[in-house]
Amino acid sequence: GHERDDGNGKLNIGCFGLSEPGNGSDAGAASVTATEDGEEWIVNGTKAWITNAHEASAAIVFATTDKSLKHKGISAFVVPMDAPGFSLGAKEEKLGIRASSTSNLIMDNVRIPKSNLIGTPGQGFKIAMQTLDGGRIGVAGQALGIASASIDCAAKYALERRAFGKPIAELQSVQNMISKMVVARDGARLLTWRAAMLKDDGERHTREAAVAKLAASEAATMCAHQAMQVLGGMGYVSDMPAERHYRDARITEIYEGTSEIQHLVIAGDVLKEYKQSY
Repeated sequence: GHERDDGNGKLNIGCFGLSEPGNGSDAGAASVTATEDGEEWIVNGTKAWITNAHEASAAIVFATTDKSLKHKGISAFVVPMDAPGFSLGAKEEKLGIRASSTSNLIMDNVRIPKSNLIGTPGQGFKIAMQTLDGGRIGVAGQALGIASASIDCAAKYALERRAFGKPIAELQSVQNMISKMVVARDGARLLTWRAAMLKDDGERHTREAAVAKLAASEAATMCAHQAMQVLGGMGYVSDMPAERHYRDARITEIYEGTSEIQHLVIAGDVLKEYKQSY
């Protein structure tokens, strides 16, 4: 998330502290704790895989405030990065999205004011799930960009590269690949627009965001894979952008909820709707 600039023209960037070393998809199992102490909260524990950790000036941290309530005992807090006891882990060496930092947030008796609680105690899990609904639309958009860049790369190369006495764009096998890429990309784009329109209109969009993210991430992976195939050996070297798209696409099926979690969200919502119609 972004806040307004702080007067020097520099944007303040935030980061989203949900995942932990011991739990990713199981978001309701937060082992980071926040304990009340007078007019403060004391936060302890480690968050993992945090995007933009090294660029952020504050983190939204989801911490357990009442263990007996399980996921209903999780609360959300704003934790400034310069708070005493707050430190960052080393930047992860990643396959793709290498321009963005990813690392642990380590909190050792970090004290924050009572007012840094977002909403009320126990609302954290709900806030996290609502944030993910919107974030999945963003990841779908990212995936569409990677898919489109892959199509650009493949189509331009196919028109320029000659084999068997003609541009490879005239070969039916190559045409089939480009067609499949565009069909997948365009379908995912429409699904993403649908989810975005619902969010803009203030409507519920949990299922639609999951559908869009799932379709777009799978389209990105497929398009990047096929672009590399169209380029052949040139797709495998860093002189051309195809191998970068291939590396960048892969994360879209993992973060902001894995593809497996998207299927659970979608099926759960569909079955709930049918149960209610009986």
